[in-house]
Amino acid sequence: MDIARTIPDALAAAARGAHGYRFVGARGAESRTPYADIHAAALRVAGSLDALGLKRGDLVAVIVSDPEGFLTTLFGASMAGVVPASLYPPAPTGDLPSYLEATARVLRSCDARGVITSSALLPHIESLRPLCPQLSVVMPFDALQGPAPAAPSAPPAHDIAFVQFTSGSTATPKGVVITQANLSANIAAFAAGVRGTADDVAVSWLPLYHDMGLVGIALGAMYTGADAILMAPEVFVRRPVEWLRTISRHRGTISFAPNFAYDLAVRRVKDTDLADLDLSSWRVAGCGAEPIHASTLSAFADKFRATGFRPTAFLPGYGLAEHVLAATLSPPGRELKVERLVASDVAVRRVATHANGSRAETVSVVACGASLPNHAVQIVGNDGRSLPDRHIGEIVLSGPSVTPGYYNDVETTARAIRDGRLFTGDLGYLSDGELFVCGRVKDLIIVNGRNYHPQDLEWGVEDLAGIRRGRVVAFGTTTGAGPDRTVIVAEPSGTVPPTELTDAIRRRIVDVCGLVVDDVVLVPSGTVARTTSGKVRRSATKMQYERGTSGVVNVE
Repeated sequence: MDIARTIPDALAAAARGAHGYRFVGARGAESRTPYADIHAAALRVAGSLDALGLKRGDLVAVIVSDPEGFLTTLFGASMAGVVPASLYPPAPTGDLPSYLEATARVLRSCDARGVITSSALLPHIESLRPLCPQLSVVMPFDALQGPAPAAPSAPPAHDIAFVQFTSGSTATPKGVVITQANLSANIAAFAAGVRGTADDVAVSWLPLYHDMGLVGIALGAMYTGADAILMAPEVFVRRPVEWLRTISRHRGTISFAPNFAYDLAVRRVKDTDLADLDLSSWRVAGCGAEPIHASTLSAFADKFRATGFRPTAFLPGYGLAEHVLAATLSPPGRELKVERLVASDVAVRRVATHANGSRAETVSVVACGASLPNHAVQIVGNDGRSLPDRHIGEIVLSGPSVTPGYYNDVETTARAIRDGRLFTGDLGYLSDGELFVCGRVKDLIIVNGRNYHPQDLEWGVEDLAGIRRGRVVAFGTTTGAGPDRTVIVAEPSGTVPPTELTDAIRRRIVDVCGLVVDDVVLVPSGTVARTTSGKVRRSATKMQYERGTSGVVNVE
């Protein structure tokens, strides 16, 4: 597929076609905007940014929850040669002072020269000027209505397309630099992997400040000239069935979501809703951005089989913002490939041993496919050397999608990018050319000289009766010079008495890893912090625990 090299090129090409975006608001109202109209609006944004005195290379933060406003601002900034950086807007019921404090830190760290936001948020962002003296422009997005430039300059391939701030699942958000060449290479490879064409209809409720929603759906559809249906995220949160109804109503062919979304749909979509759904058009049901559970996808396929959903539509993948979006994808149209492994070998020996009828505790891992065309994935040990198949080590990526680094952060860039290779900090293994993801390097728990990976502990207990799926966090906390104390924080479902549940968790960890847990903490529903993509935020949960602010239901 011929993919345009830059955002302005891609938008200009899409504007010559008949397709565009359809926006579904929080109250369900729909509106359609052809790419030609998006292109015209983006040109007005470009003219306005130029008139405001912003120069090529200046960074402008985009804090806009309105999807059409977000996209036209992003596209217009690219046309004007300024660097757009997507920042998440405040949650409607969130702590606004804390949000503004965090936003000020990000604006200072990236030397943002401007902020484009909503009229409602404008006075709050204006209040940050004393903390961000480098800010010269703070404007509402709907005021960017200047005359279009006579001849907008085309950005070169090495220019920054945008700065994508990471989700903060493991640390303070970092600004990942994505060049026009990075973006074009990843979308081209991604489109080839999902066999995307202009005839596809992409559907998403994911926020546009998240790479899966922005690149995987909004930009991916625009680059291929296809239609995209963009739902307000709160629609899905309130009523997950609306995601499926939108796919059904618009004959959606491609939709991606994290594991937790499929689980939520299984639990909250009523059986009485199934009769009105037709999911037979859905050919690519992507899953990524967090650990993928075979049991979740199996339950989804079982529940929605009667609607025409095909299990072969599932397309697991692995990726991260530092690689634009996708790094590996499973082949379309294949049944889920799942390996059942001996849990103790994974946790202790760091080898992926097939269970093959073993009576030992097991863990199931879903294949995330092979590397994208013209890209490569490698597994390395602590010495940086490649490991054999089925040995667990750090996932290292190379190819044209690898970011040149983090914005204004030379030290972090040097740690992550070495000789053009991206050291992801994620753990996994290769088998027959396919990647299986197992956890993260930096979250190691060290007890008596032995390393334990928290995801192994989480996998070991989250299928226990009485535990809310995806709501288990394991971490180590150090007191003085002694070994790490191992802590499990979990949200109970309320179906098992607390004492029985904590005992079951302790027994399971001993069985799986031979490790005695120092503390099991059961916390109220919603306490375990998660990112916008559904990943547990271990560092935030650990901080709550160490401060004694976990809202403990029961502590053993």
